[in-house]
Amino acid sequence: MTTSGRNMLPMRVAHRLAGPPVLSWLRCDVRGRENVPTHGGVILAPNHRSFLDHFTLAAASPRPMRFLGKVELESGPFGWFNMTMGMIPVQRGSADLGALQVVIDALTAGAVVGIFPEGTRSPTGELFKFRSGMGRVAAAAGVPIVPVGMQGMQSVWPKGQTLPSPRRPPPGRLSITFGAPVELADDSSRSRRQATSEVYDEVARLCGQDEAEGFAPINQ
Repeated sequence: MTTSGRNMLPMRVAHRLAGPPVLSWLRCDVRGRENVPTHGGVILAPNHRSFLDHFTLAAASPRPMRFLGKVELESGPFGWFNMTMGMIPVQRGSADLGALQVVIDALTAGAVVGIFPEGTRSPTGELFKFRSGMGRVAAAAGVPIVPVGMQGMQSVWPKGQTLPSPRRPPPGRLSITFGAPVELADDSSRSRRQATSEVYDEVARLCGQDEAEGFAPINQ
């Protein structure tokens, strides 16, 4: 998978044509787009409670976005769509170094990549601790991390439900807020931990979820 103009074209077209109608139909309130850098690689780091998060985050981003997804999403009814839209498949629960390198290459080439640092959708509705991969990738690519708080998506597409609800949500239920970018001072483990903690605290503030004590169970 590459970040060539040809491979990015479907993302750009879909972002421009499909993004606004998706947000309009969902009545999703979007704030803080100005916090996303207009040029260069950047990581968007949101909380994660719904499969709808991928699509609404991509629609709300001011720039076309690639995203990480579990390798199972590469096949099935949405597999082609997910891959066309720039999904980078990841084997969850293992050190998928190949996928991480694809992400680093994409960021280095100037792409926006959405990373759900909890590693999976929250099984309890709490905000679980962020895993270390996000900080390592940001440091390796030399890019900032933008915290993102997402609210209400789970009411439209709850975890465990095959398809989203066909009912249009009421105004004000769904929102996406982009926070100020977090820059890593250097590639040290201390800097990565500090940045991860700072991003976590800001996402918690923006999304309003209760904070869990540990990491989310990946194999559930």
